[in-house]
Amino acid sequence: LDAIAAEVALRVGEFNEQNLASTAWAFATAGHAAPALLDAIAAEAVPRVGRFKPQELSNTAWAFATAGHAAPALLDAIAAEVALRVGEFNEQNLASTAWAFATAGHAAPALLDAIAAEAVPRVGRFKPQELSNTA
Repeated sequence: LDAIAAEVALRVGEFNEQNLASTAWAFATAGHAAPALLDAIAAEAVPRVGRFKPQELSNTAWAFATAGHAAPALLDAIAAEVALRVGEFNEQNLASTAWAFATAGHAAPALLDAIAAEAVPRVGRFKPQELSNTA
């Protein structure tokens, strides 16, 4: 995985938004530390968050939180974008995003307020895991 991480870090500008999110998710899921890769993904993603789909935003936040990799500029950008587009998020995306910010310890009160406002009328549609992640 180290060779892949090094190559991706060099070529991250060639990746589309789904590739960025999926790569961060894959390394976080594998539990493989790749700080240079995550730094490269974060730097590439910040100016592009407006082009990420809801699941890509949620997965990216989840990946950085799961990896325990601090990326405050990225999380700030994701928080601002999600707060604007929260109505596009399904229940799983809402729950995962809330969980990611709580786990990362990244303060984003406007984001969490927006998620709460969106979640309340839909709370009956949340699966048990989504409810526990949102709580």
